Amino acid sequence: MNLHTLDHEKAILDWIREGTPVSIEKALLILSGLETDTAIRAYQKKIDDIFGRFADKCDRQQFAGRSQPPPYMHRTIAQCLFDYLWNSKPKRFGESFLITEVVDAQLNPDLHCAVGTCVGLTSLYSVLGLRAGLHLTLLVTSDHLLNRLRLGQQTVDLDHTDPLGFDCPARKHSREFPLQMLAANVLNCRGLRNAANGHASAAKADYGKAIFVNPEYANAFNNRGNLRLGDQDLEGAIADYTEAIRLNPGFCEAYCNRGIAKHRLGRFEEARQDYHLAMETDAEYADARKCLQILDDMEHSRAPVK
Repeated sequence: MNLHTLDHEKAILDWIREGTPVSIEKALLILSGLETDTAIRAYQKKIDDIFGRFADKCDRQQFAGRSQPPPYMHRTIAQCLFDYLWNSKPKRFGESFLITEVVDAQLNPDLHCAVGTCVGLTSLYSVLGLRAGLHLTLLVTSDHLLNRLRLGQQTVDLDHTDPLGFDCPARKHSREFPLQMLAANVLNCRGLRNAANGHASAAKADYGKAIFVNPEYANAFNNRGNLRLGDQDLEGAIADYTEAIRLNPGFCEAYCNRGIAKHRLGRFEEARQDYHLAMETDAEYADARKCLQILDDMEHSRAPVK
């Protein structure tokens, strides 16, 4: 691949969308804002450093650090990598999601420096796991991201926000995606950061890029719908929420958000149905209960006095 283009990010996203083989490590570095091969190589050396420390640890235990480990050793290597990261930096869950931020945090000599979000931690594990020869994919839910280790017909799920997350129980309403779809998760997080900082146009562009890379990524549709809701593009918001629900029928937040948009349009009965669907999906989802109470109070106040 030739990365000497006017827009490295556009090129990498086009390749992922087209199914062209792409280095996910290089893609994540470009999505972190690195624009030159020199800057990319500098962070690849940092990743080399992290992997070297892990390989040294595994060599002492005599079951990893090989260039091509046999498949029967993959589970052991995956467990060793998982344990190494937790032991080297026990405060793992933080706010960083870009691979550059996470790599710097992992190398920070402060033992108690938080490393990253589920997206950042999954990104780091993925680039290291690929170097170890592991076959990894992604598990995506409406609010979380995990790795899945494939061992022939068997699978092992890895939750990097939990020190006991190796071989964790399967999550409801999760979807499995190829590792290249990490790009969409990063873009979605970048959109959330831009939205939180008041950069709505940049956020909308990031959500659009996430959808371009992975048209089956429900979270990006839901988040773009939230921006449209804020812009009073209620029909556009409903369209995005509906697509999020189609892709993830267990997406309680999208049901509630769609109900809010319909409520604002005066489609009260449809809004009520969506609030109930949100609560049926997750009985603990308090926002839907509050929205339903607001709708009930409003309708009671409008009822004629007998």
